[in-house]
This record gives sequence, C-alpha cells and structure tokens, in this order.
Amino acid sequence: LGDLADARWLDAPDAGLPLPQLRAANGGHGFRPALRYDGTDLRVLTGLVAAGHGLTLLPRSVAAGVPGTAAVPVTGPRVVHRIELVYAGMPSGAARTLVEALSTRP
Repeated sequence: LGDLADARWLDAPDAGLPLPQLRAANGGHGFRPALRYDGTDLRVLTGLVAAGHGLTLLPRSVAAGVPGTAAVPVTGPRVVHRIELVYAGMPSGAARTLVEALSTRP
C-alpha cells in the first residue's frame, strides 16, 4: 500500500475509504487528494477513476457490484512505474531534456 502513497488519490469519504485512514495505515504519510468527491454514487466515483482523476480504494464486496471495476490486490505484486522513450538517433530538444530528467530520477 505504501507504494501507492504518492499516487493521485480521490478524496471520497462518503463513497470510498477516507484518505486519513489510508494515511494512518501508512504511518501518517502520503495519500494526498488530487480531487474531492462529496457524493455517494459509486458509479460517479469509479467514473472519475476511469477518467484518470485519481485512485480510490473500495472493499472488494462493494467494487464487485459496480460495473467497470476490477479488484486489484494492494499487497502484491508491487506496482512499478516504467517510462520509456523510443527515439531514432540521438535525442535532441525536448526529447533530450526528458532523457536527462529521467536519468537523474532515483
């Protein structure tokens, strides 16, 4: 779960797991909201996720009843972010800047 602490999260306390509970499970760190949803409609909440506005955590039993959701275990496998740049020849301009930025990331 800690691997997802820096992801974009939806703060939807009346529909999903409240972010303060996720923070508490992660030692009080991470899980900052990218967007707040004050409604209770799970279809709207999952629509926001599908549109790329952020992640939410729902119990498997709830998610199973919402069309378009998928249960993804948060304990494994470890989520890995991968960025690739495919460029013919030596990159220049913006492509070179991207390569340099990615090369300095830990």
